[in-house]
Amino acid sequence: MTTSAIAQHVAALSGIPTQPTAADKSRAVAKPSVDHLMDTPLPVLLNELGVTLFDSDIADREFFGAVVERKTGELILSMPRGRSELEHDTVARYLLAQVLGVDVPPMPAPIVTTELTNGDSDPDMDEALRRVRQGGGR
Repeated sequence: MTTSAIAQHVAALSGIPTQPTAADKSRAVAKPSVDHLMDTPLPVLLNELGVTLFDSDIADREFFGAVVERKTGELILSMPRGRSELEHDTVARYLLAQVLGVDVPPMPAPIVTTELTNGDSDPDMDEALRRVRQGGGR
């Protein structure tokens, strides 16, 4: 993914409105089983977990999506527009598995995930972007 695409994505996250009930839901729901995560219709799963889903305008083919867990516990899932239903569904479930600690096999190439644990303040995002630009974020 290009540095400008990452910068666009990070900038978009700061403008997402918070949903207090989503944080409450995400804390109230136990970690789903692999079967539940994979078999529940995605809209139902997102609702159960209190996930806020938004479409990303990042057009970079190397960007498959991102999930952010805010300090409040709220989960925000960003998925690129224009992808196949299969890709959207598969990547969304995989990203949720990663953030929730559900043990699933890794995705095949070219999908690579990066975990940034700096929090959601601006200085932390700047540090994460610095590492990605230097090649340490992949």
